[in-house]
Amino acid sequence: MTNSAIQLMQIDINSFGQFIQKLVREELEKIIPVQSEEKEFYTREETAKLLNVSLTTLFHWNNQGVLKAKKLGKRVYYSKSDVLSQLDS
Repeated sequence: MTNSAIQLMQIDINSFGQFIQKLVREELEKIIPVQSEEKEFYTREETAKLLNVSLTTLFHWNNQGVLKAKKLGKRVYYSKSDVLSQLDS
């Protein structure tokens, strides 16, 4: 562990809060990789929002074969390519 000097000076609460937020953000960016790649799969909620339809409509489309869902465990996902082709039609 390196020795660090802490110097205290008068600072208003807002500036101190912003300073802490900046430090936390920098540390989180080191831990959590920034997602530069687009998703290959969307959740039900994301898909419904993108297509501007209800979750019930997605359920019916899945049963009718209009937009097939893929399950991963108990979760339901829609592939990006399927969602984009549905947007085009």
